[in-house]
Amino acid sequence: MTSFVSNRRPNTIEPADAIAAFDSAASMLGSTAHGLRGEPFDRLGKGRAFAATLHAANLLPRPLRQRLYAVAGAAEGVSPDRLGDVDFDAVAEWVTGHYPGDKYPAVLLGSSNGAAVHLATAIGAPWLPQTFLVPVRWKGNDPGRPDRALEFGADAAPALLRRNPDIALHHMHDANQDQLMIGQMAYFRVKRRALGAAYEAFLRERLAPDAPIIVLADSSTWPVTTVAERHVFQVGAQGGIRPQDYDRHGIEPDTDAPEAEWGFDAHLLDDVERLAAATGHPVHVVRYPDTHALSAPIADLHREWLGAAGVATDTLLVESFLLIDPVRTLRAGLVPLWTLFAVESAVDVTVNYLRSAAGRFGSVRIGLFPHGVRSAGIAEPGLWRKRLPEVDVRFMGVDTSRYPADFAALVRYGSALRAMPRPPGPTPQPGSLSVDRAVSLLSAIGR
Repeated sequence: MTSFVSNRRPNTIEPADAIAAFDSAASMLGSTAHGLRGEPFDRLGKGRAFAATLHAANLLPRPLRQRLYAVAGAAEGVSPDRLGDVDFDAVAEWVTGHYPGDKYPAVLLGSSNGAAVHLATAIGAPWLPQTFLVPVRWKGNDPGRPDRALEFGADAAPALLRRNPDIALHHMHDANQDQLMIGQMAYFRVKRRALGAAYEAFLRERLAPDAPIIVLADSSTWPVTTVAERHVFQVGAQGGIRPQDYDRHGIEPDTDAPEAEWGFDAHLLDDVERLAAATGHPVHVVRYPDTHALSAPIADLHREWLGAAGVATDTLLVESFLLIDPVRTLRAGLVPLWTLFAVESAVDVTVNYLRSAAGRFGSVRIGLFPHGVRSAGIAEPGLWRKRLPEVDVRFMGVDTSRYPADFAALVRYGSALRAMPRPPGPTPQPGSLSVDRAVSLLSAIGR
């Protein structure tokens, strides 16, 4: 076990209470940790009571379902007057606590990415995220008034920034895909700019000799407005529409910055290279141009890996945002193609991948993350069927008549994976893919 000793102050908010469980970083952290233990991650890692609640709520009329979804998300929020009690050194300690056990053959560090969850599981490597979401309670947040959100953030953020000198704050306001949630909260996305004590102790003590540090550096950027030192405001987010399609309500961007949720802040790399020079661990920086850039290569890697084990790889699983269960996907012999959200660009990624696969897939199983509203750029079930006419398309746990407010799809997805027939013979085990093979693949992407 790591020798890291916590210096957490008595008034520190528990990390699990400060970090949004419904967001990419926390959910992908959970699915990676489960994958390394060889455990499924259905129901988003939550219990049966969570599933029962969603099933019951799904019977309600759409407006009430949407309201409950927003209120449930807001329940995770931090009060603005307690932002000074959020300690990102404690958050890092909480992250590393997800990975008990012995030495690891590699570590992934940096940008959030669903395809990378499968890669981490395959090689038995933990992932240490750079970016986290702190949801800040604010029932007065008007999705259509980003100018007011900027003012709120300017008033609320200083205590968080003072407490945490090694972070940058990207206050994100997306009135398109997040319109239900941001009516109840502000999205404070925080990026680590230094390893800190817990990450550094983990890298020094929990890696096998010569184990590589693989830095996931998503080059996605977004126009932002500078609010203060280490604090920018981002109108919109990567997903259904372009930056210029948002109504900025008079806010003018003055620079580009790493995209709030997915982009990599390169300040962290300096600290990684410092540690690597002291420990002898090689560093592999994977710079990729957009968040979907890992999806097709890692799908190909899984098809190769499964095929080498004698598994027929004719079914493609298209994942959506948080709907990721690497262990059940592997057990079912499915080839995973991760996509950001159920938006038109995700359909494009799927169409392009099937075209490149030249008829190797006869079936496509699709998960659709339900964000609750018919936002601009959304890809509803009918569009998927229209764009994929040459394959057998089926949706994983989706009630197509209720989508996108089909919130029970969050738990039906796991049930649908459990129900998939197992291929004859053994499937590869988590951790059995060669790290060298993974590094070779990622090096080709990062050129």
